[in-house]
Amino acid sequence: MRWSIGLLIVISLLLVSCAQPYTPPVTPTPSAESPDASTTPAEPPPENQTWISPGKVTVADFYPGARAEYPLTIHNGEDTPCSFEVKYREPDHVATGYVKALGVVQEWVTIADPAPVLSPKETRDILIWLEMPADADSPAPKWEFWISVKDTTQTGMIQTELCTRWLITMKG
Repeated sequence: MRWSIGLLIVISLLLVSCAQPYTPPVTPTPSAESPDASTTPAEPPPENQTWISPGKVTVADFYPGARAEYPLTIHNGEDTPCSFEVKYREPDHVATGYVKALGVVQEWVTIADPAPVLSPKETRDILIWLEMPADADSPAPKWEFWISVKDTTQTGMIQTELCTRWLITMKG
């Protein structure tokens, strides 16, 4: 049963990436002007399924010294409390024209709550931000990393991992 729910979530996340992009407000930082960030919104799945949103975050015009942030929404579709692990993850594959982010990028990613415990049917936003040091070199003109969300209370041989893709395009 859990694997079929996981499959439905993966399919819905793939469908999300076909919608038109949405540009959220940019959060300014004291050190630098923030790059534009956008994502693809979608109707949330039913309350009795575990899901995350967005499936993809696009950051354009990023540069050394910049900060981009976006909330990751997690929904616990179970009838019991669930513990989640939220972490940086190297991608299994990347979008056309992008490369996998270098290992150092993991040090630039901060997750406000990497181990949230959600009550049954609870939905919560977890702030994720990417802050590239001013003296850092870009991994490439276009690079990608993922944020992984895993229900650590899952049991069995098949366990679902949901991921948000972060697609970064460097300025100029």
